[in-house]
Amino acid sequence: ARLVNPGVIEANHSASCGFGMATILEADSEVTLTLPDEGMKVAVDGQRKEHEVRVSPGPHLMLAFTSKLLGHDKEKAVRFMNPKGFKLRNPLNPAAENPWIFIRLPEFAVATNDIVWLPFRDRELPIGKLAKDYAKQTDAWLTSIKDVAGLQQTFAKRCEQMPPDQMFVHDPYWQFTQRQVVGDATALVANPAGSLHDNPEFTTIQPSPDGDVELLYDLGEQNCGYWNFHLVADAGVQVDIYAVEYIAPDGRIQFPGGNRNGLRYVTKQGDNQFTSLKRRSGRYVYLTLRHQTSPVRLRHFNLIESTYPLDYIGSFSCSDARLDNIWDISTRTLKLCMEDTFTDCPLYEQTHWVGDARNESLLAYGVFGAHDLARRCINITAQSLDRYPIAGSQTPSGWDTLIPAWSFLWGISTWDYYWETGDQEWLRRVYPAVIRNLKGAEQFVNDRDLFSAPFWNFFDWVKIDQDHRAVLHSSLFVVGAIDAALKEAEVLGDPTHVAWLQVLRARLVGGINRLWDDTKKAYPDALRDDGSISPSTSQHTSFLALLYDVVAKENATAALNNLTHPPDKMVKVGSPFAALYLYEAFEKLGLEDLILKDIYQQYLPMLEAGASTVWESFPSGTTGSGGFPTRSHTHAWSSAPSRFLNRIVLGIKITSPGAATVQISPRLNGLTWARGTTATARGPVSVSWKLDGQTLNVTYTAPVGVQAAFVKNDTHKDLNVVVNGNRVE
Repeated sequence: ARLVNPGVIEANHSASCGFGMATILEADSEVTLTLPDEGMKVAVDGQRKEHEVRVSPGPHLMLAFTSKLLGHDKEKAVRFMNPKGFKLRNPLNPAAENPWIFIRLPEFAVATNDIVWLPFRDRELPIGKLAKDYAKQTDAWLTSIKDVAGLQQTFAKRCEQMPPDQMFVHDPYWQFTQRQVVGDATALVANPAGSLHDNPEFTTIQPSPDGDVELLYDLGEQNCGYWNFHLVADAGVQVDIYAVEYIAPDGRIQFPGGNRNGLRYVTKQGDNQFTSLKRRSGRYVYLTLRHQTSPVRLRHFNLIESTYPLDYIGSFSCSDARLDNIWDISTRTLKLCMEDTFTDCPLYEQTHWVGDARNESLLAYGVFGAHDLARRCINITAQSLDRYPIAGSQTPSGWDTLIPAWSFLWGISTWDYYWETGDQEWLRRVYPAVIRNLKGAEQFVNDRDLFSAPFWNFFDWVKIDQDHRAVLHSSLFVVGAIDAALKEAEVLGDPTHVAWLQVLRARLVGGINRLWDDTKKAYPDALRDDGSISPSTSQHTSFLALLYDVVAKENATAALNNLTHPPDKMVKVGSPFAALYLYEAFEKLGLEDLILKDIYQQYLPMLEAGASTVWESFPSGTTGSGGFPTRSHTHAWSSAPSRFLNRIVLGIKITSPGAATVQISPRLNGLTWARGTTATARGPVSVSWKLDGQTLNVTYTAPVGVQAAFVKNDTHKDLNVVVNGNRVE
């Protein structure tokens, strides 16, 4: 992308990578080349080649073009995995230092935004046609250009001679992913634990004539920060440090696809001390010494943890240690995804995704009391409305893309913040942006009274039929955002927009409910762009319709059944992100015990796999993870247990803005004791309870200014309940 569109700081799909490259490959004898698929399509003497390439002795024209004009991945490579038995030379200037020429294709150079999402772009926009034309034209060139004369005739002045450092980026990452074990290095490493401590001890690594020496460190849990080390070595030793989140029981490494997550340091003579400039994450750290000819003495190899400066105000423990562990890994994940904003994960994007931040701020209120961080995220996203018709999906960002669900979850998050803090002055300042977001949404409400836009209509990593304009979950989230705005208008005493909001809500509710399928007893996923109704149904529309009071009364029982007993063909929740909204619906309907049941079912597999953080997807809902249990092993949108265990097992719920009033109503669920604390804007609320025979003893404390009230529930039936030393009838 940097060569095709000079000076453009591209972000994602719609900055093109259309170019060609060519060289003369001179084989000494018949040779077989291994070319991994790294975004390039290749021909030799006009014959398309893939993976295994066999060439005869002599010179051959090798021509390559990027496989796709557009896409996520900007790193393109023609890589020879066994570079022996041949040499490369420049086809137009045999004396050139760079054996490759760069073929510029200005007619295929384009850089625009990604607001219009892929399916719509590819079907309807000129950039989609351009991508198809590129694929057709480059396929033709690969088979029609068979020699240097054909190369010159076809491209004439388009062939550019570039210095290697201009054309190529040095990339040592392949040496990590293509590593092969040649032996046991235990005998080469003296005092292996010495480098783990900040003291005068050293770990000494001897060189090996058989290969590079690799050390593997298990941090014991996922972490995030800056690599730091002190070592003594001769000049020129390459120190490669790469981190991964997961190693399978059979030893397979889950390399972080699309993120190299590592660095190379080259030593000077003698003492070397280094702290990395980039924040990285992982649990398993590989330190490899290359070009080593003499002993290397390594002292204090460590990671300087870097997160938002949080305090563990909230806590949770109970008679089932498994729930304790689930709470712990959930809250640890939150911590690792808190910087100057909430982020999706510490390894991959490290980005303030607005929908993720709604989940994370809601969860972090009760654990860390991180109201300032939530406020910052909301305020930053409000500014994106100067750039987009609805709130941006990641802010700030160079990737111009919109996820409607994220935009409306941002609106919902403004009410979350007010409910937690009671800050009316802040609410008054942000309210105009809340209205602006919904005014923008109204532009996309179609004649069927549904939100309809060619954006990324994403909600979950499962096969919801969501590559259409009018996807029902987007309309349902608009209703949720309208409800938040109506409550805010009441708090502020501002009737200016109330009538309009009520009319817009009624339109959307009508449009959604007209699509209820009496035969399937469910909503369809979408109204397809051709006007047909999607045959696919998902749990998501049912629980959102229940959560936001959309479903008609006569269909409410059927919608609830889709949550509790979904039909076999119905698309189920696949990510803990979407599960949070399922849990919110269960809680609203008084079915909190089902939340606890689902936490056991979905999170215990993470514990059983040795997870120290919670995953991006449930194993059953994983996509694109290459056979591993999930892609990202540290994703804070998944930390719902850190909220709901306190709300259900401890029974702590805020019942008025700013925690002026709090309800205490622990649900026992087969447990015998529990204790913990929930942070509020007025201070911590703590609960401890124990079941002693037929007596339930409950003790709670609340800060001055918080009115706490104990409420009995059905799990207390037939028990003697004693609260703060007093029997409760």
